[in-house]
Formats: sequence, structure tokens, C-alpha cells
Amino acid sequence: MSNAADTAAGIVLTIVLAVIFAGTIYRLWSMIFSAPQRQKILAYQSGVVLRGASTEKVLGPGLHWIKPKQTLVLCDMRPRPFQVAQQELIAADGMAVRISLGGEQRIVDAAAFVRESSDGFGTFYLELRQALRIAVADYGGDAIVADTAVLPSRIRELLVPRAAHLGLEIASLDVSEAVPLGWVRQQGNR
Repeated sequence: MSNAADTAAGIVLTIVLAVIFAGTIYRLWSMIFSAPQRQKILAYQSGVVLRGASTEKVLGPGLHWIKPKQTLVLCDMRPRPFQVAQQELIAADGMAVRISLGGEQRIVDAAAFVRESSDGFGTFYLELRQALRIAVADYGGDAIVADTAVLPSRIRELLVPRAAHLGLEIASLDVSEAVPLGWVRQQGNR
């Protein structure tokens, strides 16, 4: 009786040790020879495949195999809202104006978006504020307050080259507030 029990225990022990050995070999094999991983890119995303610091390719939605030496960076291609709130600026005629902008931006070139800046949206926001300052300085305060459509067209004109460099585009841009604050006197005119 003990002979049959010893045989069964020996078989079970052999099977357990074989499974542990196979698992260890599999782990070592996958660490040395890493297998590609399957990644899913959703319908509203683009995937940028990087190898080191260079861009290999841009992938569309679907299932893709990514090799171990590659990195997949996902970019959400949907429009993203932004707001530039209450910027007090001086117009060309010396009038102080409080301007607020709102709109949407979206990624149009995922490879450029990943390659050109670590924070593409933050960089775009800073460029947008600078373009707003330049655009307000191009027009008189009364013209800005009377017709708020002139400002977004000038801002777009200033931003298009830089936005394209960052892989972005302005989907929409509107002036949500244009309030005259008064006139600013020059230092020498007392």
C-alpha cells in the first residue's frame, strides 16, 4: 500500500517540479529574448512608435505588435478646449483692453507633436498668449471692442506656422470678452 502511495507522490512531485522548471525557463527565455507585445490603439488615437530618440512610424487605430526595443506613445486626436482668461493688454492707440479667448486645438501630426516638445499643449498656450499680445498691439482699442472678429483672424495668422511645427492646429478660436479699461498715459507725457 505504501508502495503505491509513494509512487503516486513521486509522480505528483515530478509533475510539480516539471511545471516549476518550465515556468522558470519561460521567464528566463522571455527576459533574454523578449517577445513583442500586442498594443491596442483606440479609434480616436494615433500611436507614435519610437526607437531610442527617433520616430519609426505612426500607427492608426487597431491592434499592433510592438517590439521590446520600441516605445509606443499614444496621442489623443480629439479636439481639446483651451482658454486664455482676462489678459490686460495695451492696444496700438494706448487703450488698455481686457481680452479673454476660448477655443479648441487638436493634434494633426502625432509624430511632430511627440518629437518637438515635451509639453506641446503648454508650448502652444504660451505661443497663443504671445500672438494675442502682438495682435492687440496691431489694432486700436476701439476697433477691437467694436469688432471682435478681427482679433482671432490675426492670431490665427501669427500662430499657423508655430502650431504646424508643433503638430497642432487651431480648430476654433473666439474672443469671449473684450472690455475697454481706459487709456494709459505714456511716461513722458505729463
